[in-house]
Amino acid sequence: MTSNDITSTLGSFELVDEAISKESDKSAYNWQPTHWLKFPVPENYDLSTPPWIRPEQVPLSFVGINVVDVENSKILPSMTVKLKNGKIESISKSVASHMQEKGWESINGQGLFLSPGLIDVHTHFTASPGQPNGQLVPSSETQTALAATHVLKGMLWRGFTTVRDVGGANRHYKNATEQWLIPGPRIFQGGPVMSQTGGHGDDGADSDKPITGCCSSNGTGRDSVVVDGVEECTRAARKMMRAGADHIKICSSGGVASPTDKLDSEQFTVAEIKAICDVVRMMVTAHCFTSPAARNAIEGGIGGIEHGHLLDEDTLKLMAKKNIHLTPTLIVQELLSKPPYESMIPIQSREKLKLVINGGYKVIKKAHELGVNIGFGTDCFNSMQNVQLSEFDLRKKVLNDDVILKQATINGAKILGMQGKIGIIQEGAFADLLLLSANPLEDVSIFNEPHKFVKGIVKDGRVVRSELRDLRVEVPLV
Repeated sequence: MTSNDITSTLGSFELVDEAISKESDKSAYNWQPTHWLKFPVPENYDLSTPPWIRPEQVPLSFVGINVVDVENSKILPSMTVKLKNGKIESISKSVASHMQEKGWESINGQGLFLSPGLIDVHTHFTASPGQPNGQLVPSSETQTALAATHVLKGMLWRGFTTVRDVGGANRHYKNATEQWLIPGPRIFQGGPVMSQTGGHGDDGADSDKPITGCCSSNGTGRDSVVVDGVEECTRAARKMMRAGADHIKICSSGGVASPTDKLDSEQFTVAEIKAICDVVRMMVTAHCFTSPAARNAIEGGIGGIEHGHLLDEDTLKLMAKKNIHLTPTLIVQELLSKPPYESMIPIQSREKLKLVINGGYKVIKKAHELGVNIGFGTDCFNSMQNVQLSEFDLRKKVLNDDVILKQATINGAKILGMQGKIGIIQEGAFADLLLLSANPLEDVSIFNEPHKFVKGIVKDGRVVRSELRDLRVEVPLV
């Protein structure tokens, strides 16, 4: 299909678009919540459905668009991609008649690239901006929830259509974004982090001198739970399952921001880790920097390592052999090493940070060479949230663009057990998509210039951001 073929149909497209608008006065684009009823209320008024539930998306088709085939690192030129009921219904070669199909709101996508939505598998969206000096301080559950709505909208605005929260969020956030009560990414959550006494998630709230780390509960009990011994680990894991966790995260080594536990400390015994993994029979991932701690976690049955910036080659080979996922987080370490963010961690943590920075780039490069499945994670929290996209720039220092894009899409889907459903453009997958004015396979850093290169964002088939004249926003992110 040529440029002239598509352009010649635009007049017809405008008429079809007008007809669709008339037929869709009660469609998703024109939906208004019911804020008022007159007494007596109609007998058939639905009392069981939440009043914020939206109608089905208007069927969309992108015609003449270049599809980014992330899995095979190539572009499929001039394709028609149809979206219906939140899913990708079909993908085919474009022909001129696709711009005039009745029942479809057709968008001329010539010159644009259609990429899968981004996936960040290491976030903390309940750690919101606005805290004094960027610190993690106790706040009410209500304040946390209200502030998280801003963070979630921002993540979706930046192109992250799916995120995994690894410390703090619960199923209520997940349900809220699924129902569009809060506009935001698709959420996978695990509740609080599990830590041993004196571990990375122990904030010392019951001691005379509180110890605060970036994965700690800050005295609220929401972000971490401290457990010791097989019995306590088993009980806590079962409670998290009851609460609807999609995964469990444990701390198996020390951390940077927690000032009193050593970076190379081995936290939780193999027996404790095994008890957790045996109970949940789902993804258990471990905050871990060092090889001995990682090997303990792997022996106990975990499926993923978070950070891992000090892992040696033999441990990476073991991870590749056992299909253990790795999620490095480069941007958070770079931010914490420089003003103004360096004030967020205690002085005694800065020496640990130097080791982590030096190792992070080496590990991510070697892990890729050895065939470890690497996810895209940022670990941004509090006032760092807006810098989330800079992870792309940092990974470009050691990896090719197409490799990084896979990490932020299909690799993340593997970690979440959602292969073929997210992070990919194929029939039956969720319609989580980005419209770009440049090819991300050639330069993945375009994602970090969203005003320039991101022309549209679609989640669940609903347009949330658009800079195109004919692509109407259904759910604005304001």
